[in-house]
Amino acid sequence: MTRLLALSVACLLLLSPLQAADKPADKTTPKPTAEQLTFFEKKIRPLLVSKCYGCHSAKAKPVKGELLLDTREGLRKGGDSGPAIVPGDPEASLLIQAVSYDNADLQMPPKTKLSMDPIDKLIQWIAMGAPDPRDGKTANITDKDAFDIAKRKAEHWAWKPVR
Repeated sequence: MTRLLALSVACLLLLSPLQAADKPADKTTPKPTAEQLTFFEKKIRPLLVSKCYGCHSAKAKPVKGELLLDTREGLRKGGDSGPAIVPGDPEASLLIQAVSYDNADLQMPPKTKLSMDPIDKLIQWIAMGAPDPRDGKTANITDKDAFDIAKRKAEHWAWKPVR
């Protein structure tokens, strides 16, 4: 019996790291350090403002790809192609793929490729977890779900009786 108990304990000890790996990661974002916030404010925000906001901010008309980069939520939510960034994983981040011109269908900014220095700064920022002090909700920019056929039939001339 003692041998069976020892074997059970050994199995539990061996399997416990595997069970911990199956648990979902903690969804809380660590509070950014002062250095990380300074990095964002001096290197990342000016880049986003000068190269991205023209097409990807709440003030852009129309917003391209339904992607808003003027809020933290917008960056993480992403647009038509999915989340723009994966904090901590630059290789999986669509933003890095777009600015690096790695994908022929996704090249931003569209007219000229960024030099390597700004791309390296974006990679560094995402690798550090993409600290972003900007708060605020992403504006609702789509009306795809707003099409109400019953309302349209009641209002549009094509569905009205001929007079």
